[in-house]
Amino acid sequence: MQRRPIIYLLAIVIIILVVINHNDQKQEELLPVISREQIFEDFKNQTGEVWLNFPASFTGTSGELFYLGQELNGKPVTKVYRIYRPESGELYYELHDEWDNVKLPANQFETYYLVEGEWIKTRK
Repeated sequence: MQRRPIIYLLAIVIIILVVINHNDQKQEELLPVISREQIFEDFKNQTGEVWLNFPASFTGTSGELFYLGQELNGKPVTKVYRIYRPESGELYYELHDEWDNVKLPANQFETYYLVEGEWIKTRK
């Protein structure tokens, strides 16, 4: 059996895989995102006890959720925000739901607390 056709076939398969992988990476890079830093900036003027919860896999792309928690009148309130991408392509987020008396478990999310106008990953 000749080895040359097998080597050529393997080379073609490797080249195809590299091209497909490269195209997937470029598409991921082109997807618009809303960064955590942008969200931090948008909510830094909140008052009282405030925290943000992000799922561990949060990337800031369309369809994802993040959560703003606040202590209101001694009870927690969690506001659910969803990221949207209209046909214009510009991402934005808006309030999707609000849960009274619900505080998400900090150990299941990346939780940031607002302390003196700065977001920190651990509590005071």
